[in-house]
Amino acid sequence: MGVSENPKKVIFSIIIPTYNRLNTLKLILSQLSKQTFPLDKFEVLVIDDGSTDGTKEFLKGYQGKLNLRYFETGLPEETYGYLKALNVGIERAKGEYLVFLDSDMVPKEDALERLYEAHKRWEEKGEKVAIRAWWVRRKNPLKMWLKRETLSRYSPHHALESNKKFRKLYERKDNLKPKDAVSAFLSVKREFALAVGGFINATCYGLDGEFQERLQNKLGVRLVFEPSVYAIHGPLKGDVSAEKYRWSRKIAQKIYKRS
Repeated sequence: MGVSENPKKVIFSIIIPTYNRLNTLKLILSQLSKQTFPLDKFEVLVIDDGSTDGTKEFLKGYQGKLNLRYFETGLPEETYGYLKALNVGIERAKGEYLVFLDSDMVPKEDALERLYEAHKRWEEKGEKVAIRAWWVRRKNPLKMWLKRETLSRYSPHHALESNKKFRKLYERKDNLKPKDAVSAFLSVKREFALAVGGFINATCYGLDGEFQERLQNKLGVRLVFEPSVYAIHGPLKGDVSAEKYRWSRKIAQKIYKRS
């Protein structure tokens, strides 16, 4: 399926919130620069939440192939501005579609191409959708690659046979629950995200489901699973892991239950 011929039109805005994951971020940017989707049709917005590992200096001096823009949440250290970072990305994005991508999520080379095809298939049916991708969590993606378990070997057919969580998502792939359509690798039209006011204004990590519920209930957006869009999930050694955010996630869940 062809991409718009308008040379000025940005199709995807990839929004990456980050905190002290410079090594993994470099790997993600390298992988994004190898996408089969045209490089001039997507932009990358990295929103830094107060990193102290050289992330700011690296991004400000970035000389790679990507159309990359750098922003900061401006929040104090330990405030957990993940949700604010997503909202900064939504506000500053120029693309028709948003792709929320965690800063320890390394996408397959054809991820954007497959994502675009999926959006268009649903739109041809007259459906509004938010698309959740598939990923496998690894403690060290680079080590995994060295063991020859590469991104290129991924197969939805094999995952369907071997992964219980994949099978559950696949069974309800055309009608996910909000909690299943997590924002770690999620794509939705920017106009839909703006229409529901973006993510909740809370300085904590998580709250997956709240934004998705508003998309579903206010706009009739269908939450779907697209198994052909794939990534490896997990920071490289030395970068901040998800364990750091565990207590903040518990706070987020309490806020969500009260709302």
